[in-house]
Amino acid sequence: METATINATHTFDVAAIRKDFPILRREVKGHPLVYFDNAATSQKPQSVIDALVHYYSFNNANVHRGIHSLAEEATADFEATRDTVKNFINASSREEIIYTRGTTESINLVAYTWARQNLKQGDELIISGMEHHSNIVPWQIICEQNKAKLKVIPVNDNGELLIDEYKALLNDRTRLVAVNHVSNAMGTVNPVKEIINLAHKHGAVVLIDGAQSAMHLDIDVQELDCDFFAFSSHKLLGPTGMGILYGKKTC
Repeated sequence: METATINATHTFDVAAIRKDFPILRREVKGHPLVYFDNAATSQKPQSVIDALVHYYSFNNANVHRGIHSLAEEATADFEATRDTVKNFINASSREEIIYTRGTTESINLVAYTWARQNLKQGDELIISGMEHHSNIVPWQIICEQNKAKLKVIPVNDNGELLIDEYKALLNDRTRLVAVNHVSNAMGTVNPVKEIINLAHKHGAVVLIDGAQSAMHLDIDVQELDCDFFAFSSHKLLGPTGMGILYGKKTC
């Protein structure tokens, strides 16, 4: 079972990497800035800042809303990023990449579209006891509205999901399992491959909250075989206000 914190597998030149981030040149209270709040949001390297400045300086236009040169350039650049994301998580198709405003909206999109349309009275959803509130509240609302039942996988004193308890929660009424890949509070790496396989044996759809894993782990949504995978750009060195929802085409 994959647990505990994520460990770096490669050595790297910290000083060289710090040079990529302009904000790390500033001082805070008389000391060089040391930033540890990456679980909330990451700082941006110069290459990302330059890309944003280039867009606003040279081809700022509405994407998918015009046929003039700037709009066509902006649209082409925008759509090219969909292929980049597809390759980053190894999706099978660029059409499986849906842009949102963040992980929270990605989860909400699944809750208020797929779940609202497919859940009925007596159906069951499973989340875990270590979820971020963004992966709790939407399911509470949907269960109340659709008269479905919400179940919770318990967590032991070591911050690990009790997989045997999870197995006991699964049954033929389980329609959706929504769990995080990595805990934002404890750093626990959950055995999502096993969680997904077990859920699929009962015909359930699985959503993985990848907000804390996309920047640390090699994500392969085809190998995981998840139905939905949600994460945010701003935790991944990218601009704020940008999220990604992967949705398996066959889902």
